[in-house]
Amino acid sequence: MPSPAVFAPTASDSPQADRERGGLRRTDPLMVVIAATALLLLVIGFSFLGSLPGVHPAPVLLEVSSWALFSLAGMIARHRRPHNRIGPLMLLAGFSMWATSLTAAPVPVLVAIGTAVATLPLALTLHLVLAFPSGRLRGRLARVLVAAGYVTSLVLQAPLYLIGDGPLALTDAGPALTWIPAVQFIQSAVGVSALLTGAVLIADRAWRTDALERKLLGPVVWYRIGCLVLIAAAALAGRLLPGTEVAMITGLAQLVAIMGIPLVFLVGLLFGSFGRAGEVDEMVARIGAAGPTAARLTSAVADALGDPDAVVVFARTGRPGFVDAVGVEVDVSADRTRQLHPVRYDGRVVGGILHRHGLVADDALLDVLAGIVGLAIDQQRLVAEQHALVAELQRSRRRLLQAEDAERRRIARDLHDGAQQHLVVLGMTARQLSRTTTDPGVADTAAEIADGVSRVLAEFRDLIAGIMPAPLQDRGLGPAVELLAERMPIPTRVSVGPDPERPAADVESTLYFLVAESLTNVIKHAGAGTAEVIIRRADRDGRGLMTVTVSDDGRGGADPAAGHGLRGIADRVEAIGGALRVDAAPDGGTRVYAEVPCG
Repeated sequence: MPSPAVFAPTASDSPQADRERGGLRRTDPLMVVIAATALLLLVIGFSFLGSLPGVHPAPVLLEVSSWALFSLAGMIARHRRPHNRIGPLMLLAGFSMWATSLTAAPVPVLVAIGTAVATLPLALTLHLVLAFPSGRLRGRLARVLVAAGYVTSLVLQAPLYLIGDGPLALTDAGPALTWIPAVQFIQSAVGVSALLTGAVLIADRAWRTDALERKLLGPVVWYRIGCLVLIAAAALAGRLLPGTEVAMITGLAQLVAIMGIPLVFLVGLLFGSFGRAGEVDEMVARIGAAGPTAARLTSAVADALGDPDAVVVFARTGRPGFVDAVGVEVDVSADRTRQLHPVRYDGRVVGGILHRHGLVADDALLDVLAGIVGLAIDQQRLVAEQHALVAELQRSRRRLLQAEDAERRRIARDLHDGAQQHLVVLGMTARQLSRTTTDPGVADTAAEIADGVSRVLAEFRDLIAGIMPAPLQDRGLGPAVELLAERMPIPTRVSVGPDPERPAADVESTLYFLVAESLTNVIKHAGAGTAEVIIRRADRDGRGLMTVTVSDDGRGGADPAAGHGLRGIADRVEAIGGALRVDAAPDGGTRVYAEVPCG
């Protein structure tokens, strides 16, 4: 049974903090830039249209209002549904509508650009209508229709600005006058066909749903169908009956219908059935993007329900009752204005959603959210179990390292106190015999034995030092490393910081062997002229650390993965909770850096 410990909270990980982070999204710098840019473009476009001779202000205000509606709705949708593509699509549609106003600009190049994108708003409108509410196109036919809309608006529009005397023209209009009308006819035919086919596709999908879903989603569905049919009718009237009253009325109706798209879509996206589905999608996206902490679960559920006081509580381990995100017991029956919706997983109650009674009328939504919360709780339980296994493995590695270190010290001590002392006594006896005997043959043999014992003793001491050097056991890390440096064939500087107390034995021996292995590599592989060892104590985030840096001025290129020495040391460092890094030194050569906890 999951417990609140699974969701280990931090000082900044609370429902309030999460909502404050959500508030920061309201002042997202990108949104500020988008808003400022949209406002500037509105002013520029209004000035272009208003400067036309004999223009009536009403159509200008109507067109500018449509840009503003799309831009505002797009920004709101992007803020409330940052993982939904409808908001960016509405922003693009608003920008494309503004771009058509460039046909009224006093600069010929801008006029040509406005002509090039004159029908792009219709393609984006088709894209918006078919992609609602998720912002993603479902099915191959929808993608083909949207692609046909963009081809119609961008490719088949090209003759209008590439032929003639405009600044973007590639040839004059004379030779092309015979086939330009044909291209325009194809443009209208493809565009209208795409619009009408899109309306049929939406109607077919609506018809295939159950009666309850058609009743709930009907208004938005029928508006999308009607909007596409009206745009197609206006396009046909403008092509077949140009300048007539019918064309004017259908064109005005088309503009009004398109203006209604951002309002209808925004209401559908944020409220009602589409809105609740969007809240669930957004909740899943928020939890998946940042991890299912208790604070994020509570914040996401509160936003999805529209109840700012909604709280996710967690079943206690091994006994009845619930606790909140920080482990404080919650009496779910204390407040009669709030009720608990249980969260179950695998047939067990693992938590609950405590919400205000009467604010949430859709029990189906609560069931969906409870299912998501249950999955999140179980996911976090699995993550916590994984972390526990990793921690136990780390503890096991540390215990093995401590046992190995203790055994090394015992063996080194036994060899030092036992076999080494016997060799010393044997060497002294042989030396004394060589000096006191009167037989020259015996004296020479005894001297040879004494010299041989001395050589064996030197090798034996190196063996003991490789197992566990006596200076390290007796005097600590600093003196042992200084003794290593003295034996180096190149100048080696050692800098040891103040060390008020010796670290744990396994920490001390691990760092010593790290230095010894690094200095060995300096001699064998680096071709260095100098080396340096720096040992320091440090405090970070309330933890005591020991850091060791071994650097040289050699050729560089050391890699822990390339050999057994540094790789084995890296394993030892990780076993005691530390980290090892090998990289290029600032002045050339190699830099081996390790830090380990030493509290």
